Amino acid sequence: MRVLSGRVLAVYSFCCVVWGSTWLVIKIGLEDLPPFHFAAIRMALACLLMAPFAFRPGVRRPSRAENLLIGVCGMLQIGVAYALVFAAEERIDSGLAAILFCTFPIWVGLLGHFLLPDEPLTARTIAAAFLGLAGVATIEAPAILGAFETGPGPLLFGGLCVLGSSVAAAVANVLNKKWFAGVSPERNVWGQTLSGTALLALLALQFEKGARLAWTERAILSVSYLALVGTSMAFAGLFWLIPRVPVSVIGTIPLVDTVIAAALGAAVLGERLPVRVVIGTLGILGGVALTVSKSAGSRDAVPP
Repeated sequence: MRVLSGRVLAVYSFCCVVWGSTWLVIKIGLEDLPPFHFAAIRMALACLLMAPFAFRPGVRRPSRAENLLIGVCGMLQIGVAYALVFAAEERIDSGLAAILFCTFPIWVGLLGHFLLPDEPLTARTIAAAFLGLAGVATIEAPAILGAFETGPGPLLFGGLCVLGSSVAAAVANVLNKKWFAGVSPERNVWGQTLSGTALLALLALQFEKGARLAWTERAILSVSYLALVGTSMAFAGLFWLIPRVPVSVIGTIPLVDTVIAAALGAAVLGERLPVRVVIGTLGILGGVALTVSKSAGSRDAVPP
């Protein structure tokens, strides 16, 4: 019997398309909103929308210690990771940002060796890391070389921001697996979104004082789509999907949504991928494919 058919296929496709589209919507919203304010407002609305699911009857309330750890992970996975992604998309194309963030499962595999005793490094993990890093190096090589002559440019700064976001999310996810086996995913995601929103709000207050927020129709639609569809509805779909398909299927979502993100960036914004970026993308996607094919456990990253 096929794993993906009927309603399961519909929900899987919905998650891939929605998370692939969020990169484009972020890029569009940044035309009118400063990055930290934009990210904070998006996550605050998502937090409100997810609250009924997190506090519905039957969902166990985390202990004080678990809440503290959830807060730490949320600072990383929502606060740091989203701050870096939104700042990066002011400087680089949406499709390229999605491609670089797709290295996330590779970092999870490497970090798992040091933090999770049951996930040692394997030949597959090492090969995946090599492919992924080679892909990143191929994409970023001109920016790195140019930095020695004229200083860091938008490609280098934006690329490093996205890679930093990917690593921060990977650390949080490894800690999720280590600490939160008994915490419901709804309360976990809601708590992390809450603490991450607090950090994003602090960054907005500190670094974007007096920044102009142009509440155009485009900005309102961007925030609304990211909060309602890109976070709340997509995660509801993911939670429904997880018990119905193998974890290896869940692991393919980053591969599919990255391709969708690059295609949408090209179709809507006219973004073009140079040959070296295409080659680097193949390396990154190859590394991710090796990583997720292990079926080594669920990944709880909050996609942009």
